[in-house]
Amino acid sequence: MNDVSDSELLELVIAADEDALLEGKSPKQRMLPIISVVMKRLGYAGFIFAGVNTPPIVDRISNLYRSLYRRSDLAVGGIHGGIFMFRDVFGRIAIPMGYGTIKIDPLTLTDFSENQIRWLCARQSDVAMFYDQFTDIFDFAGGVGSFGDYKPPPKEAAQIFQLAAFQLQAAAAALSVAFDHRGAVQSSMIGAELALKGGLAAMGATEKELKEYGHDIASAANDFAAKQPQFDVKRVVATIGRFPPYVKNRYSPKQPSRVDVGHIAMSAQYVAGEVMRQICGFSIRSAGSFPAERVYPSC
Repeated sequence: MNDVSDSELLELVIAADEDALLEGKSPKQRMLPIISVVMKRLGYAGFIFAGVNTPPIVDRISNLYRSLYRRSDLAVGGIHGGIFMFRDVFGRIAIPMGYGTIKIDPLTLTDFSENQIRWLCARQSDVAMFYDQFTDIFDFAGGVGSFGDYKPPPKEAAQIFQLAAFQLQAAAAALSVAFDHRGAVQSSMIGAELALKGGLAAMGATEKELKEYGHDIASAANDFAAKQPQFDVKRVVATIGRFPPYVKNRYSPKQPSRVDVGHIAMSAQYVAGEVMRQICGFSIRSAGSFPAERVYPSC
């Protein structure tokens, strides 16, 4: 069957892809099932998917499928992500999936250019701020993904933390593309609110009790601190005190500046990370992987 033309093979791939789409599979989940379907339609009853004995036609099907999508469409993705503002430029931070023992170099997990990284590293205060933000994002990801030494949150809290992650990721996405930066304000504040409510849920708060807080995240922070004495409530309350009023901001034509929005987004990431550190009992900082005084070779 190796004499089937690329156009004929592409028609089979697209037809199989349509069926997989209707089944609810994402692009990155569809490749192997599509290879199997197309091979069966070509008359193959058994074959090797990968390795030295893989039939050439399997590689052709795979390449044709990849040609239909961008690399980002087929990427496995990460556990969580966030944003870091250097000067007034936003860089994405991605926390990838990892297995076994891995080495973490935070600066390689951004989309900053090499020159931007060198510029960032020119001042120790900027590097320290970057490490702090990376720690907040990584610690929150550790609880969401329940990996390494992070204790998994209780089920009820884990669901709320996942909702917080959606909002924080939305804020990071809004800031890292060429759209209006003000779209990140509401997502950031809701992300911080949900993170605090997730922490309270882990301490036993009921759904009714959580709803009673409304958007009063300062009260939520103080009540969480009453049950978690290591929680840096003074810094958290001071941080969220710089947020604009949630409801008023939603309807106001006057919105924070680009730099102010960056600080709001990073503040929300800090609140989420600080809550998760209490719940999971661990921080990547304590592992000694990237102390503030470390100077990276790439710098």
